[in-house]
Amino acid sequence: MASQDEPGAAPVMALRLPRAGGTVRAYTLPTLAASPWTAPQAPSTARSAIAMDQIGDRLLYRDRDGSIHGFDLVAGHERDITPRGHWLTALSTDTLLAVSSDGTVIESKPWSEQPWPVGVGGGARRVFAGLGSRLLVLRDDSLAIASREAGITLAVTVPETPLVTASRNGDAVAFGTDSGLVVAAEGNGWHPWFVRLTGAPTDLAFSPSGDRIYVTVRDKSELDVVDRFARRERPAIPLPGPAAAVRMDAWGRAVLVRALGSGRRAPTWVIGVATDRVTGRIETPWRSDLPVVAEDGALLYREGNAVVARDVRTLDSLGAVPDAAGDLWFVGRWTPIMAGVMARMEALRAESASARAPIQRPRPGAAPAAAVAPAPSGPPLWVQLAESQSRGGADELVKALAREGYPAELAAPGGPGQGWRALVGPFATRAAADSVARSLARPYWITLRGPGAAAPQ
Repeated sequence: MASQDEPGAAPVMALRLPRAGGTVRAYTLPTLAASPWTAPQAPSTARSAIAMDQIGDRLLYRDRDGSIHGFDLVAGHERDITPRGHWLTALSTDTLLAVSSDGTVIESKPWSEQPWPVGVGGGARRVFAGLGSRLLVLRDDSLAIASREAGITLAVTVPETPLVTASRNGDAVAFGTDSGLVVAAEGNGWHPWFVRLTGAPTDLAFSPSGDRIYVTVRDKSELDVVDRFARRERPAIPLPGPAAAVRMDAWGRAVLVRALGSGRRAPTWVIGVATDRVTGRIETPWRSDLPVVAEDGALLYREGNAVVARDVRTLDSLGAVPDAAGDLWFVGRWTPIMAGVMARMEALRAESASARAPIQRPRPGAAPAAAVAPAPSGPPLWVQLAESQSRGGADELVKALAREGYPAELAAPGGPGQGWRALVGPFATRAAADSVARSLARPYWITLRGPGAAAPQ
């Protein structure tokens, strides 16, 4: 198994989002050990997973009405991204692009949603994230390249087929046809080229680096492999039987292939990329979230009513969560920092209460009290939520925050033209300040100007 001990690296986690509503929970991989972290707010009922946005610390998913939501893991609350309807999605770094049936594009980041000034037109059936924040829009027989500023800038003719996939970087798109594979790539000006295969593809997937395309072929007990840069077929990988679907390990160590068959009992074969051979077999349904291979090499999948973790190389058992198969699962690196932030807030409240307590005078002859440990070095940081010329408005916000348990303070104007400020803090690090600020679900900024500080000159 891959190590999680790199200095400063966040642990690899599995996040469990209840389909029927309820508490979001976290589990540490590879053993699926339950984390004490839980989200303070329950999300909407979820239908399917989109992805985990690791940069933005949020879970992206659809509800039963087709609306897209993002669950902020730092703030612990849900954000609505789109209204109900039919939305196509593409995720690039920390940006989700959602395209409606009429071509409206909504660009979603962890802190805001904004529509593109220029749409991409109706009729899209698939979308992919391209290089440089571009959007690849697939219609019946055309592939269009669009950007936020200019809209569609290029369109090429492509096969009209339901079998379509894109490379992780969005620099190539592959199409499965009755006689082989068509690829359109940015490096070739998006002009399509063709590789003939002996059989009709049933599914296809790019390797993480984009250099290979794995193809399952109807009525053939093998997994075809196409070298994208050489534009030719490589030696096929033998399979125990015909295959229906393929799914790639995002870290390039394994390929998951679902056998042709009906029902939930169709086996899934695990193929080692280094050896190009089948290394094991599991039985599990395929859904939008699972099976999936995590960065640390844990293979997560549904087994009966449980979700289990096994080593993707050996299929040795690593852990299991009972009665969890009905929920949605996400995997990625993430630090459950909210627990630490809440502990800091509790300490701040305790310090505040101590400061308000009567001073205890030492009795004559009593031993001196132990010295208080010095505070961490560096100036304290504050979260500023509002600045108002009205003391009453800022004071009401401070009182509301205090009722919710936040260490809020009212800061008087620091100079001419300055207003009353609502502050939360102090915090020793920017990460801690930002984490609490996001939980407030209000506009904010982080400042060194605490209560009593003069305005900058």
